[in-house]
Amino acid sequence: MLRQLRQNERGVVFVTVLMIIIVMMALTVSIVSLNVTQVTRTAGEVKHVQAEYLALGAVPFSYANQWTASPDNVITYTETLDGIPFTVIANLSGPGLGGYSTTNLDITVTY
Repeated sequence: MLRQLRQNERGVVFVTVLMIIIVMMALTVSIVSLNVTQVTRTAGEVKHVQAEYLALGAVPFSYANQWTASPDNVITYTETLDGIPFTVIANLSGPGLGGYSTTNLDITVTY
């Protein structure tokens, strides 16, 4: 009887194939996870770069419109890029550089 059990190898192929399938599934899940993470980070970085360039564009815009700004010296505008609204707030406030007749410019971009 013991000799019969030693030569019985019917389930070895099934277990081997099952282990290979499990390993391939684990590798597939990890690759998909990496791709999803990469897409999410790239989308966030695109929004960050767009907001940065809108803030840089707000400097000459606020300079050109500083004479027509509201009484509290705040200029606000909204720009839609790729279906996402970006709100730019340029605030001319407070003293600028010491010894010069300038004002401080704070620019906030939200999306």
